[in-house]
Amino acid sequence: MKNFTLDEWITWQCKLHYTNMDFNLSRIKIIAEKLNLYKTESKIFTIAGTNGKGSTVAILESILVENGYKVGAYTSPHLSSFTERIRINKFNVDSKEICQAFEIIEKNRGEITLTFFEFSTLATLVIFKNKNLDIIILEVGLGGRLDAVNIIDPDVSIITNIGFDHTEILGDTLEKIAYEKSGIMRKNKPTIVGFENVQKSIFEYAKSVGSTLNIINNDFFFNVISEEKWFFSNKNGIQIECVHPGIKGIMQINNAATAIQAAYGCEGIQLNENAINKGLKSAKILGRFHVLNTSPKVILDIAHNEQSINVLLSNLKKYYSSYKYHSVFSVLKDKNIDAMLDLLKDVF
Repeated sequence: MKNFTLDEWITWQCKLHYTNMDFNLSRIKIIAEKLNLYKTESKIFTIAGTNGKGSTVAILESILVENGYKVGAYTSPHLSSFTERIRINKFNVDSKEICQAFEIIEKNRGEITLTFFEFSTLATLVIFKNKNLDIIILEVGLGGRLDAVNIIDPDVSIITNIGFDHTEILGDTLEKIAYEKSGIMRKNKPTIVGFENVQKSIFEYAKSVGSTLNIINNDFFFNVISEEKWFFSNKNGIQIECVHPGIKGIMQINNAATAIQAAYGCEGIQLNENAINKGLKSAKILGRFHVLNTSPKVILDIAHNEQSINVLLSNLKKYYSSYKYHSVFSVLKDKNIDAMLDLLKDVF
């Protein structure tokens, strides 16, 4: 027994393995097998993509909770507290329960070392196993094919979009990056694709594993009719008049449509239109075009690559076009900093 606090556990985990990231699922699979984490009656959604994963998780989670399901969600990274990563019915799991899960993993890992993210993923699965959940939503940390969450087979896979990020790990072309994201697909299970102009490698991967693709504006659709309302429809004849999501931003209706299609695509899930709208309205997440009611107005946004910077700029133009902007900008050194600053320089 280590009897660490949550902060002490995290500090220790970051030093346990010889590298911060190790895209090799063999070690985590051994421990997951030992802890019997593969067997679950819960429906599983796994979400990959360059941007929009967190928002899509939050919207899907909210919709399913409002429809009466008991839902566990695992996301990353966190903004202010590690407990944000593991939620039951939209509430963070408390730190004591997380520490207990860490103790269980430590007791069973033997000589096997784990990265911080692998430790977190196993702890999440340990916690979820004991909660009798109807649904589990897993957000990929990085990539997809070799990400720790991909040890669990999803009933529905979601790919939000493909853009340039983590190119030193995922590849330097969109086709290579798309291939890595496609690794979350499973045989005879649907994959929901939340963007158009889908890369060839996604079609090829889907064909090779036998996954059915549902692509936005091909198999399901959204049509904005006002500042309050939009329509969702799909090729199965489902039509819903929807409210705008509680998360602000122009991409969020796209993410909402993707989440709704994913929920309808999961066998055994029943949805009510009023509950869907309640879920849309109450969906929230930190740091996604997050407007603070201060004077001057402050907007927090986690845009961290060129694709998301462009979305941020579009949001500013739509919602606050008459404002003068000043920015505090911080980004990890592995990003394409010059390209991002080129986009920002004439605006801020």
